[in-house]
Amino acid sequence: MNILFDTNILIPLEPKIISDIEPETHEINELYKKLKELNYHIFLLDLQKKDIESDKDYNRRETRIISFEKYELLENIKQTELINSSFPNIPEKSHDYVDVALLNAVCANAVSILVTNDEGIHKKAKQVGKEDSVYYLSEALDLVNKQLPDTSILRGYEHPVIAAEKCYNIDESDTFFDSLRQSYNGFNDWFINKCKLAHRDCFTLREKNNLTGICIYKFEEPCFEMTGKVVKICTFKLISQGNKLGELLLKNLLEQCYKSNVEWIYVTAFPDNYICQFFETFGFEPFKDKLNGTEELILRKHLIPEENDNFDSLEYHIKYGPKYFDKAAQSFLVPITDSYHTMLFPETMAESLFPEIYYEDSYANAIRKAYICNSNTNQLSEGNMLFFYKTHSDSSIFVCGIVEKVLKTSSPDEILSIIGKRTVYKRQEIEDKCRNGNSCLVILFRQTINFNRKININDLKKQKLVNGIPQSITQLSEEAKKWIIQQAWS
Repeated sequence: MNILFDTNILIPLEPKIISDIEPETHEINELYKKLKELNYHIFLLDLQKKDIESDKDYNRRETRIISFEKYELLENIKQTELINSSFPNIPEKSHDYVDVALLNAVCANAVSILVTNDEGIHKKAKQVGKEDSVYYLSEALDLVNKQLPDTSILRGYEHPVIAAEKCYNIDESDTFFDSLRQSYNGFNDWFINKCKLAHRDCFTLREKNNLTGICIYKFEEPCFEMTGKVVKICTFKLISQGNKLGELLLKNLLEQCYKSNVEWIYVTAFPDNYICQFFETFGFEPFKDKLNGTEELILRKHLIPEENDNFDSLEYHIKYGPKYFDKAAQSFLVPITDSYHTMLFPETMAESLFPEIYYEDSYANAIRKAYICNSNTNQLSEGNMLFFYKTHSDSSIFVCGIVEKVLKTSSPDEILSIIGKRTVYKRQEIEDKCRNGNSCLVILFRQTINFNRKININDLKKQKLVNGIPQSITQLSEEAKKWIIQQAWS
């Protein structure tokens, strides 16, 4: 597999002076080592070298140029039509020109994955539909850790577990909050006076008792043209962006809001904060005004579907989900083995909401997930409903998903680059499915909230809604779909 490093990954990897050493340097070194262990090819772009050659600091310039010599260079990649049409007339000497060139390497299939922590590149990737192939550092580490031998069972590993807490149980001097203190001088006073003394609620994630994620929220009076019950997300922070723990936090907050009949939820953030793109992915939309005349965006999400909305099935689910979906969408039964069901949907495996043993990998935490198989069906399309049923232990349906994207390919590299952020699969498993030129059906989907009770396939048979137990992806009748929905969430 071909991997392209952005310069913000290269410089911490090749520090020449003390100021080059960054907090991520250790993680980047780990990523480099593991990519080499997997025999993946690490590339840089010729434009990155030219960019460094323009550095006026002679010593820094010359040492960084030497660092380039151990990497393979991508040169003279023709600009793709997708990039030309999406980003026309960018000045050659601008920072955006290099960013777009990096993204163009992905669009041209010169590389499978681009690794960057640059928020601007991630936004541009989403604009051209390549966000699944552009990875944050933490996501790239997730991917390689899954591909290396014996990493699926991490002995002695304690995964973060989510908990509902009061803010007065949180230590505001925790180093977890250092970045917030740097950007907001009065953070400690705000946390004590507005969060602790006000008994605000929060969800927390911890690893070995260390705080790794927090979502602080509060109920507010209607504002910014929102009505009914309104919840504000006051603080949403993780140790690192890119892993799926943010989706786990958000999923639990939204489920709490649904249970409390909340009509609107919102958050404020500056446009260059990665959190804006994160929330927009899950249906939060910018309000027409900025916060108090500042440049801070107000991102709102309506949790109760409006009548007469003219959205297609996927847009409808993004806007109002994960609880709500277009009930008029076509639906399918998807067989899935017990082991993959457990890995993809661990919350269905125990009465405890978050059984630690099943939450070792980021894909288990995600709202957005992936499934691959060798089904020959050409019927699936975005917005379809997927009812996953376990094929061995009890042949029951627990979970529903909404299709985001469907792809057929026999290229393991292409599959891994697309599903790497959400995968349960190792490369060897993907290669086995692609053996002898077999095409794989790649399904990217969003998980809805889980059923109130499981439905046995035999119940569908008794109702004469299916003929036997399907062994591959099978379209359901309108009658069967309505019956499952009524049974699952009644």
